[in-house]
Amino acid sequence: MCRNLSSAKVYTSSPRLAYDYIKSRIMNLEYKPGENITDRQVAQELNISRTPVREALRLLEHEGLIVSQPRRGWRVYTLSLKDIEEIFDIKIVLESAIARWAATCEDAEKKSALKEALARMKRAVAENDREAWVEADLALHDVIFSMCGNQRAVRVVKNMNDQWWRVRIGLIAMEGRMARSTREHEVIVSAIVAGDPDAAERQMRTHLESLRRELIHVLTNLVLPFAHHGM
Repeated sequence: MCRNLSSAKVYTSSPRLAYDYIKSRIMNLEYKPGENITDRQVAQELNISRTPVREALRLLEHEGLIVSQPRRGWRVYTLSLKDIEEIFDIKIVLESAIARWAATCEDAEKKSALKEALARMKRAVAENDREAWVEADLALHDVIFSMCGNQRAVRVVKNMNDQWWRVRIGLIAMEGRMARSTREHEVIVSAIVAGDPDAAERQMRTHLESLRRELIHVLTNLVLPFAHHGM
């Protein structure tokens, strides 16, 4: 049986505005890793008071995207290789379980949405459209999340994804990565649609372990030697 997941509204308008604004700038690399952010700066940019900005900054710190610095405001978190290893340790365990749970969902409309998202990924590969591929990939995982029925597991995985998003975007840009990832997603989708929990869990684990190996290789050899302050 599938359960729809709903997100509770945490904020009033000003803190929500500040949260979305800061997070978007972090994810889009407008605030760079290691860059300092102050509540005064953001309040001036949004023309709101500093109190809701502080509330938003505290939540983003809790989510692992920024770090508090006494008397200096906050700093955009820099990722180390160990951080990536820990993120993937969590992702592999939870996302494999999520795929297993999703495969027990019998909702025909969600299965259809899953196949459509995969078709969009394939079209994006054929057209070499990275932006469309990312949107389709996010849509595909959102369907899987909606099929699994475990809101807490989904929340943790989404937070892990936010933490390594800026690295992920660079990886996707590498030649052949979209095509390889699409093939890996195709077997995951096939297992979920077929209602095969064992295969869905196994294929998701295989995909994530492959992704981790490739990511660590790229970071170790092409990124970290030149990123002296982290990623």
